[in-house]
Amino acid sequence: MNREHRGRQSGFTLLEVLVALSIAAIGLAAVSRALYQNIEVADRLSQKMVGTWVASNHLSELQINREYLSGGSTTDTATMAEREWFIQSEYTPTGDNQIVRVDVSVYEDQDRDRPAAKIFGFLAQPRN
Repeated sequence: MNREHRGRQSGFTLLEVLVALSIAAIGLAAVSRALYQNIEVADRLSQKMVGTWVASNHLSELQINREYLSGGSTTDTATMAEREWFIQSEYTPTGDNQIVRVDVSVYEDQDRDRPAAKIFGFLAQPRN
C-alpha cells in the first residue's frame, strides 16, 4: 500500500492576511485621530493659559499705572511665550462715577476672530 502523504502547508491565506491588515489599518487610523485631537486640545489649553496670563498682567499694569478712562476702548500688544498677543480693553462706566469696569480680551492674531482669554476688573479714578 503505497499512499502518498501530502505535507500540510502552514501559513495564512491571502484573504486572511487582507482582513488582518484592514483591521490593523482601521485601528491605527482611530489611534492617529485620537492623538491629533489630543494635540489640538493641548495647544488650545496652552493658548488659553498664556492668554489669561497676558490679560491678567495687562489688567495689573492698568491698575498699577492708574490708567483710568471713563469709557471707550484701547488696543495694545504684548509678548509672552515667544508670541505676540493683541490686547483689547473696553472701559464701561459703573453706577459709581469713581469706578470703571475694564474688560480685557487677548487675541493671538490681529484679526481678533476669537479671544484666547477674556477677563474683567475694576479701576478706580485716581485721587488728586
